[in-house]
Amino acid sequence: MKKLLLLVVIAAFISCDDIFEKKIERYTVEIIAPYSGASLKSGNVVFSWNALDGATKYRLTLATPSFDNALQIVEDAEISVIDSVPTSIYSHSLNLSEGVYQWCVQAQNFNYSSKKQIYDLTIAD
Repeated sequence: MKKLLLLVVIAAFISCDDIFEKKIERYTVEIIAPYSGASLKSGNVVFSWNALDGATKYRLTLATPSFDNALQIVEDAEISVIDSVPTSIYSHSLNLSEGVYQWCVQAQNFNYSSKKQIYDLTIAD
């Protein structure tokens, strides 16, 4: 009986993430910059977004010319949330050359991922 109780307690702790993880799958990450359809000069581009409550990391993905017809996945970066340094804005910099791109940021935690919203970006000289 004691072994069964111990197994139940261990199973409860193992699945605590399932119980306490915030369901973020209904939400999209709010983008700050660059806005969809932006046209920027080549060079350093800073992608910025607002934090989403319940996220433990973010995945920024950038493709050219589009996700549906990708010739190249230019970036697929995971940006971790650091609990000891709370912030409301996250960003990631990339050096981009002339071209047409699509990008998205998706919030994630152990069990859930937010919705993807795809943004268009043109880099011109």
